[in-house]
Amino acid sequence: MSLRVKLVIDSLGSGGAQRQLSTLAVLLKKRGLEVSVLTYHPHDFFLPMLRDAGVGYECVYDRSRARRARGVVRALRRGEQDVVLAFLDVSCLYAELAALPTRRWGLVVSERLAVPGSSAQRLPWKRWLHTVADCVVTNSHTNRLMIERAVPSLSDKLVTIYNAVDLDLFRPQPDGAIRTGQRLRIVAAASHQPKKNLRGLVEAMAIVRQKRPSCDVAVDWYGSDPLRRDGQPDERVRVAALNRIRELGLDGCFRLHPVTADLATVYRSAAAVVLPSLFEGLPNVVCEALACSRPVLMSDVCDAGNLVRPRWNGFLFDPTSPADMARAILEFGSLSISERETLGVHGRALAETIFDPARFANHYCQVIEAAARRIPPAVGHWLPDVPPAAYRPSLAPLAYADPC
Repeated sequence: MSLRVKLVIDSLGSGGAQRQLSTLAVLLKKRGLEVSVLTYHPHDFFLPMLRDAGVGYECVYDRSRARRARGVVRALRRGEQDVVLAFLDVSCLYAELAALPTRRWGLVVSERLAVPGSSAQRLPWKRWLHTVADCVVTNSHTNRLMIERAVPSLSDKLVTIYNAVDLDLFRPQPDGAIRTGQRLRIVAAASHQPKKNLRGLVEAMAIVRQKRPSCDVAVDWYGSDPLRRDGQPDERVRVAALNRIRELGLDGCFRLHPVTADLATVYRSAAAVVLPSLFEGLPNVVCEALACSRPVLMSDVCDAGNLVRPRWNGFLFDPTSPADMARAILEFGSLSISERETLGVHGRALAETIFDPARFANHYCQVIEAAARRIPPAVGHWLPDVPPAAYRPSLAPLAYADPC
């Protein structure tokens, strides 16, 4: 009989963690495992993807946070699974509570955000609860090192597994060429959370315009508002950014768009992709942009050094400095078309090596099989290399409220 695996996450909304969990569910299903997904918010952006693959789905949403928690715990305590794999710290908390005082199933928990000031850091007991699990997975070395520092006894249970990318969906233009229109169009794809640093990029664009008026560059940002604890959109970051765009006279060159399901086309239509986050785990937007053969302009934080090598496949910058962000944009803008194409080719080659879905699924299968046997995982970290920025303290921590 194949293993029964239940994946737990807050929702099937359009975020990066939700994309990775949905991708993993489909890959495990293709390998013959019995897979189902449990959520406690009804957002269903990735639900068609699960249904097409025959993955089961249950949502236990309730407006009351306490009743949502009880719903998840009850669903897991029914024991209709051999292994539970939870993504994000609140989902992990619910799964760990369901595992107490005893359980008959394996438990894998996965932190995905490496967020300074998150509840896992503000409430240290949340990470101590990871000792209940058989394995703790992170998608960045930064996040793993944060957990090791907080709970050293977890080191033998920790595994870093980088994200997977659908390399057929996220692929280069058929002709492989960078768009050559007069305007240099740079795309960002991120939610309007404070940590994504939308305001910082707006300020950087004002500096670009001031320093080089002849450089016709535009930013198109695709994203959605984060959710408050009551499940409703929080518009504050987006509204503040729109006001600042108007104040700086950037209306014609900095545009905000709703989230889109066709990011591959958005990436391929751009000259480059930018992500100005103050901190990250392993951002899907960067992984997917590299797979689409797009140069990437990215904050030099966390695991960035494993993703972007300056002037090889993109540029790194200090996200706390709009002037340094502007410098990266202007350096990219000064490249010839052939130099930009070369950056993109290098990015695709890297993506094929480190974001291979088969490798991703292999690592998770080993973790799941070990958890089913209630033994520590024997799989190594992927990537094995730890970039220098992963060891640095996070830049400019912000107040951050976990979506629950």
